[in-house]
Amino acid sequence: MGTDCATCDSALVHNTGTPPHDIDITKTSAALEERVADGRMRVLRSDVPLGDMLALAASDLKYTIVSFVTCESCGRTRFWGLCIRGAPSYKVVEAGAPETWPWEAVPPRHLWAQTDHDTKEHA
Repeated sequence: MGTDCATCDSALVHNTGTPPHDIDITKTSAALEERVADGRMRVLRSDVPLGDMLALAASDLKYTIVSFVTCESCGRTRFWGLCIRGAPSYKVVEAGAPETWPWEAVPPRHLWAQTDHDTKEHA
C-alpha cells in the first residue's frame, strides 16, 4: 500500500495562508462531507456530524471540534480537527485514535446550530 491516496489526500484544500493556517476549512469540510456521502470515506467517531463542525466552531462554545474518518480506498484513519483559537488539522492517525481521544461534552445543539429558519429570519 502506497502513501498517496487520491481519495483522502485530495480532501485537504489549501488557501493562501501561512502554515499551519493554510487549510481552507470550508472547502476541506465540504470535501470530507462529499466523500462520506458517496461512500469513499466513513465517519468513525466525531463530536458532531461533519456538516455541523463549522457552526459549532463559530459559536465559541467548544474549544476543539474533531472528527475521525477512515478512507475506504487506502484504509487510513484521518483526524479532522478545528480549534477556535488555533489552526485546523487534517492528518493521518493510528486506527485506534478515536478510542483514545479525550472526548468532551458538546454544548446543546439549540445553543449553536443554525437552522434554515434562523437563516431566513435574519436575512
